[in-house]
Amino acid sequence: MRASFRRSLLAFLLIMLVSLPRPALAWGNTGHEAIAYLAWQQMTPATKKRVMALLQQVPPITTATATIPGYAIWVSQLPTGLTADQKNRYLFMRAATWADSLKHEGLVDSDTPPPGVTVDVHLGFSDPQSHGYWHFIDTAFSDDGGAVPATPVPNAVTQILALREFIASTEDDLLKAYDLAWLEHLVGDIHQPLHASVRYNAGSGDLGGNDVKIKLTAAQKLKFECSPSTFAPTELHAFWDDLPGSCSAQNGLKPGAAFAVRLPHLLTKGDARLADTDPASWAADSLAVAEKDAYAAPIGTGIKPTDGTSSYAITTAYYAGSLADAKDRVALAGARLAKLLNENLK
Repeated sequence: MRASFRRSLLAFLLIMLVSLPRPALAWGNTGHEAIAYLAWQQMTPATKKRVMALLQQVPPITTATATIPGYAIWVSQLPTGLTADQKNRYLFMRAATWADSLKHEGLVDSDTPPPGVTVDVHLGFSDPQSHGYWHFIDTAFSDDGGAVPATPVPNAVTQILALREFIASTEDDLLKAYDLAWLEHLVGDIHQPLHASVRYNAGSGDLGGNDVKIKLTAAQKLKFECSPSTFAPTELHAFWDDLPGSCSAQNGLKPGAAFAVRLPHLLTKGDARLADTDPASWAADSLAVAEKDAYAAPIGTGIKPTDGTSSYAITTAYYAGSLADAKDRVALAGARLAKLLNENLK
């Protein structure tokens, strides 16, 4: 039975969890929109048609503090002058940010899996939970050889595995629409290196880089899509989230599409990574990028620099390397999302 499978899949004991929550956004709206844009280009006509039929099922969700937009509101906000395919692509891009729009909007927030609670894979659009802990996988590593906790579950990997199976099933379309919206987002999340890692030093974790303070020069801030007067990341996690830009959609498909159109050349059909369909492997790759590049110099081993300053100064070389990683991860996420939907969505 479907329900028993869900429960058996995710009825894990929650062990050695970190005690503090962590923000669960990844890539910002621009990055998720870019991933969806790239995926759309690589989806088959049949997959696109099925995706749009399901997205029409996404309702607005009214909470005590806000109305979270659904399909009808997305349609009402379509830019003018788009072709039919461009409209559908725009709506698919909007759906990629839906899971983040649930955060802190009157639903029950939790970035740490509740102790002792067995979490179902999904409950549908009436679900009062925001499920922040679905957005990442806290695989711990230590740069001083110290002990690290086990990886908490549920996490992005367990969710993608389950949701992928469910969109290939015969479940009703309303549930499948919920699964699709989450799946579109989580495939993007798991390719952000700091959504697949948490670094430990002297026995303390850094919440996926959220506790690591950084500072940018004025020139570096200008490289982001947003004005430096409104955007200046001050911690490592936010810096990586917003490498593709931190703005919401503007002027039609910008900035997600503007970022995306520069990326397809980074991947070819012969790229061996495209044959990898294992979300656990995707997460391991993101962890490797985090260890090698996200925590490279000038980022030191501690939460703060040892020279008495409060934050690490981002260098031009670090910025350039991080941006190159972000472009590669976003392009790879788009290709993998398309492949996953083409091969599994029924």
